[in-house]
Amino acid sequence: MFLALSLLAACEVDRDFVTGEAVQLRFEVDTLSFDTVFTARGSATRLFKVYNDGSEPVKIDRIAVAGETGVDFTFNVDGTMGPVAEDVVIFARDSIYVFVEVEVDPGEPEETSPFIAEDRLVFETGSARRSVVLQAFGQNANYLNGFRRGSFFQPVCQDGTFVLPTDLPTVIYGSMFVDSCTLRALAGTRIYFHGGIQRNEVLGGSGIFNDGFIYVLGNGRLELLGTLEEPVILATDRLEAEYAEARGAYRGLIFGAGSRGNRLVHTEIRNSIVGVTADSLAEVTIDNSRIVNSSGPAVTGYQSDLTIRNSLFHSNFSNTVQILKGGNLRLEHTTLANYGVDASALLIQNFACDPVTEQCVAAPFTGVIRNSIISGSRGSELALADAFAGEQPGFFSLEISQSVVRTDDAFLRSNDGLFADFYTDYCRGCYNLQPGDPLYVSVSADDYHLDSLSVARDLGRFLPELPLDLEGNNRDRDTPDAGALEWQPAD
Repeated sequence: MFLALSLLAACEVDRDFVTGEAVQLRFEVDTLSFDTVFTARGSATRLFKVYNDGSEPVKIDRIAVAGETGVDFTFNVDGTMGPVAEDVVIFARDSIYVFVEVEVDPGEPEETSPFIAEDRLVFETGSARRSVVLQAFGQNANYLNGFRRGSFFQPVCQDGTFVLPTDLPTVIYGSMFVDSCTLRALAGTRIYFHGGIQRNEVLGGSGIFNDGFIYVLGNGRLELLGTLEEPVILATDRLEAEYAEARGAYRGLIFGAGSRGNRLVHTEIRNSIVGVTADSLAEVTIDNSRIVNSSGPAVTGYQSDLTIRNSLFHSNFSNTVQILKGGNLRLEHTTLANYGVDASALLIQNFACDPVTEQCVAAPFTGVIRNSIISGSRGSELALADAFAGEQPGFFSLEISQSVVRTDDAFLRSNDGLFADFYTDYCRGCYNLQPGDPLYVSVSADDYHLDSLSVARDLGRFLPELPLDLEGNNRDRDTPDAGALEWQPAD
């Protein structure tokens, strides 16, 4: 009897397992989501199964949480508690349960605890690594679309209006469409986007797109109505210090063809790909706002109607403002600061070309720029292109006055010499910024207040509708400064 038991035990010990890269596992899920929104410290548990569909037992070398976020994920696999489990066996045509627990404290600062915590439970077999994504809500917030990344959704409007809450941040995971409705954000509203490259079959083709946007359709309207003291904030949902200046974390705001009456007032847009995109005949007014740290333009307009006043755009990794296929642009007391980027601060052209067919379509452009600053580190921060080189009156009309601009000889020779007399025909009362001219307090520190010797001081002409600057300071009624910020004497 003893001999038989010994032989049985030895057989069990010497059992051959499939190990290393040869191990084939099947997971019940690829993502494990905890959809509980905690209002106080708490925990939740979810489970999934891991299958061995093969005819031989397998051994998993190591299972562990990757530890990619500050949220505490723990697990239990076949009775073994994490943080690490080793030499986990799954017998032939069998499975194991994996229990995962998350502990969340919504009282933690947003700067250290993310809104959407994503981690991975990693299964290692030799050099092969497979993982299950773990997702949890890390803060008490208004999650409009749950965990449905890459999906499209519309808010349910009552009496034609949907007002975002101000007591909690709003987190958009996926992308929102606004149709036959006014989406309104009041003073102090915070909107955070969880973006990324996603796929949605609704789009056709590859279906690949940049997630994290609000798209206002033709019958929709967006009103972001902040105040000086409580601006409306749009940013990435990662608020940790290392993400403060992140670019391209989500797509941004898109105004579809024909959308009218859209307003951004005292609004700050950070970390987007493009802050504002306005399509054909879309009407957008931007007042007292900032668009910073984008991987593309702050504003792109395609034959749209754009009014931008008292605003500051900087750290945009492309043209700061990009006008394509004509349209209308009014730019007043606005600062465009485009440093360290090989793209002009302001691009205006009255045509657009299809990159595939190379066919171009032109449309009339009308622009008025007053009391503004168009600055950057290139030789010319203006790029203007008229498809007809001035031979079609009414297709390119631009009036700039009392503004700081930056141009070079190449600009003056461009478009077959159309802009050779730029400072008499197009830009009256302007100052052409030269290297070394004092302008801002500190470009390297992104401080775009005017230097005490700034060439923008006293350059403007008083506009009664804009008596205050971006920070609420009174403008000089006789000789206001150009740009969004009026110079202030030191205390």
